[in-house]
Amino acid sequence: MIWIKEVSKSFIQGDESIHALTNISLHVKRGECVVLKGSSGSGKSTLLSLIAGLMQPSQGEVRVDGKEISKLPEHFSAALRRQKIGFIFQKYHLIAHLSALENIMTPLIPENLSLHVLESKAKAVMEQCGIAHKAKMRINRLSGGEQQRVAIARSLINDPLIILADEPTANLDEKLSHELIATLEKLKQKGVTLLIATHDPLFFDLGFVDQIIEIHNGELIV
Repeated sequence: MIWIKEVSKSFIQGDESIHALTNISLHVKRGECVVLKGSSGSGKSTLLSLIAGLMQPSQGEVRVDGKEISKLPEHFSAALRRQKIGFIFQKYHLIAHLSALENIMTPLIPENLSLHVLESKAKAVMEQCGIAHKAKMRINRLSGGEQQRVAIARSLINDPLIILADEPTANLDEKLSHELIATLEKLKQKGVTLLIATHDPLFFDLGFVDQIIEIHNGELIV
């Protein structure tokens, strides 16, 4: 499902080259749940962004469901994200002046579906995430936990094969964190491949996690 071969990523900051990832190789099988364990700044978010095609590696190869996403032009990688990948961002990246329903529909707008189909899909995932009653409320009127559920629902609207979650419990209390984990477990049971970047110890002793991989200073600890 996800193949990463000898991937490195560097950024230029002023006159300095910052090495975010160094020679990373990783294989995630279809339907697996893999936790990327590491502190802030370890390279977890960069790795997720490479898998999603949001950036390209400085060297190496990233394949998602058989396609080498690391060499796709942006419009093709964007199409692949819409078709196969759901991304749960740490800071949600919701549009404050839109309603919860409108935010959830946004990933599918480029697909030119009818408004009726978009609303139907969005309402179905809102029901799944327990926020159907908040459909018409603007994002800036929702609590942090409700906004996280909207972000999760948005990641599910394209019925993805893969969910990438970047520090998904960072802004949640313990109760909401356990609710999120229960949602992720249900997705795993449906065959969705999960890759979760976190330093939250709640994820380190879960029965449905297949691999825990530690990353430190841009390198995998083996």
